[in-house]
Amino acid sequence: MSTARRRRLLTLVGQRVVQIPLVLVVVSVLTFWLVQVVPGDPGRNALGQYATAAQVRAWNVDHGLDGSLVSRYLHWIAGFVTGDWGTSFVYSEPVRDLVLGRLGNSLLLGAYAFVIMVPVAITLGAVQAYRQGRRSDRAVTVGLLTISAVPEFVVGIVLLLVFAVWLRVVPVQASGALDAGFGERLRVLTLPAVVLALAYLAVLTRMVRAGTIETIRSQFHRTAVLKGLTTGQVVRRHVVRNALIPTFSVLGIYLGTLLGGSVIVETLFSYPGLGALLVSAAERKDALLLESGVMLAGALSLGALLLTDLLFVVVDPRIRFERAATA
Repeated sequence: MSTARRRRLLTLVGQRVVQIPLVLVVVSVLTFWLVQVVPGDPGRNALGQYATAAQVRAWNVDHGLDGSLVSRYLHWIAGFVTGDWGTSFVYSEPVRDLVLGRLGNSLLLGAYAFVIMVPVAITLGAVQAYRQGRRSDRAVTVGLLTISAVPEFVVGIVLLLVFAVWLRVVPVQASGALDAGFGERLRVLTLPAVVLALAYLAVLTRMVRAGTIETIRSQFHRTAVLKGLTTGQVVRRHVVRNALIPTFSVLGIYLGTLLGGSVIVETLFSYPGLGALLVSAAERKDALLLESGVMLAGALSLGALLLTDLLFVVVDPRIRFERAATA
């Protein structure tokens, strides 16, 4: 790696090291405040409807929910930073174990969906670009836009009816995937991963198509063709890398969303991921669980964006030498 590129990478990492904690502080304040103003009493949710007002008040005092908003925030954020995330009001388990366990499940599902989505989007986008204006190009565009316009839960229900109920090639629920072997786990997770990937496939494919068309019209592409390279060689050596440059920003956003967990897909397939856990925490106002889960998902999304920025610097020569040229 050249000195200029290494300096650019270090500068970018240094900037993000300062920016990411500041963004997380803002996220923590907003999350904590929103959780507190949502109607509902955590003590009442934990003890049930037959508990007396005195019992509910005593429970709130024991769990540190009786102080001022500022003092409660400082107590929570100090514990979160030091690794003491408290105990879930609803599940009576350490919040850290619950959130990290469910995050691992969401990472597995999100990574599988990402692996499905990216190659398909690159292939479809490249094929559309080389067949620009033809019937196949228009047909793929209409099909992808139709799928993206349909809500995720509708697509998921249709696929469940076809592959789980009628054909019976996959189970209806994905909750048992984590206890199975690798092959069975892959089979169980395929349907929810496909639903998750379809939600973002149309936009990503359009980005790849636009980048590929721009690359095809460039001078270096024409030079490669005149040299006698086959279409496959041109695509592998020149088109893919340059066409993906404008797509990296979208990939970073989608990667953070996928890895953070999808509420709709996890709920529909009864998958024990982070998204479904946060929905349950919000419904029952499990403050510690909800706040910690949102913070972790936010940190994961910011990490994905940082990874995207680093890929930009490595892949795009214009970004790589921009600062060195102006220095």
